[in-house]
Amino acid sequence: MTPALHQLRDLFDDMSADAPDNHGRIAQLERRIRSDARRRAADAALAGVTVLVAAGVFIPAFLSPGRAVPPRETAVAVQPRETTTDVQPRETAAAGRPAAELPPRFTSGDGSAYRRLASAMLKAESKGETKVSVTVPVSGRPLEVAALCPQDDPIKVARLRVIVNGEPTAGWFQQCMTRPGSGVALDPVSVPKGVEQVTITFDVTDRDCVRKKGGTCPTRTFSRHADWPLAVYEYTPPARPVEPDAVEAFPSRLGTLKLAGRASGVWPREASFELTVTSPGGYFRIEQLCTGDLADRLSLSYRIGDEASRGEWVCSRHRDLDETNGTLWSEKIAEGKKITISGKVRVRGGHPKRQVGWSVGVYSSKIVKLAR
Repeated sequence: MTPALHQLRDLFDDMSADAPDNHGRIAQLERRIRSDARRRAADAALAGVTVLVAAGVFIPAFLSPGRAVPPRETAVAVQPRETTTDVQPRETAAAGRPAAELPPRFTSGDGSAYRRLASAMLKAESKGETKVSVTVPVSGRPLEVAALCPQDDPIKVARLRVIVNGEPTAGWFQQCMTRPGSGVALDPVSVPKGVEQVTITFDVTDRDCVRKKGGTCPTRTFSRHADWPLAVYEYTPPARPVEPDAVEAFPSRLGTLKLAGRASGVWPREASFELTVTSPGGYFRIEQLCTGDLADRLSLSYRIGDEASRGEWVCSRHRDLDETNGTLWSEKIAEGKKITISGKVRVRGGHPKRQVGWSVGVYSSKIVKLAR
């Protein structure tokens, strides 16, 4: 029974009973009820003050007339089609962030400390948006863009381009386009010299279609749009370079292919290689493997004898070796002839303190094993 009910029962009992010996009993009970009511009101007020003190971090925002503390980060509110939002350093993230938000801070495997400057959500699938832009300050630290890769088949997902101050970059989140649901992909951003801020645009517009006057681009069943959680980070490299994991050894044989030579190193200490192999009277196949946080950004250009290969071959820490695959094949070389194979190593957006391990394996074969 609550105190109030107990007091009321006492009062009713006294009113219905014979005249008490103490004729001031009713007045005493009334005074006690009023006193208890005042005490309960005081206790409730004190409890309210205690709650406010426990949540004291919020009080200055409502009561202090002074200058507000600069917030840390801003999440970009994306409008249909395209929105440009200026993001100042140390801004506060707005409410209603996407559930798949990229982290505000993290440390990479090689010790680089990342800090998010801006976040955005490009709702290309759910709302038909084609691009979103954010403007971030330039502090001199390296900048990178990040995306949470869609779960869809990467072959069918429309390519997401990155544009910096109106100029397209080489970044297009290759990891998302080659491995489904591969998590967070990062790409470096090249910042023009002498600028204090840059505007970065993420764009899924179909650039492969040239519209005729009054016409529209056809629907591409193999180019499906997805919703993209996005962010821009700056990072501080480690004080000392972290040695990458050792690259796995190439097997001595891949089916009928035989390992003829191998070269390896750690970028940027070793940025080139050269080895000489003897032809069995057939072809040479070249393979490459890499380790380190920036392994997917390392590429190699090759020269087989006097012939330079066209373009560069991107390395990967996720590549599977088998007899039917191959990075590059040589022309047919006469049996017993010695040939020199050389190459140059480059890391796109690399940093001297962020090392990448690489290894090149050369296999010999009488025939070319084409990929299935």
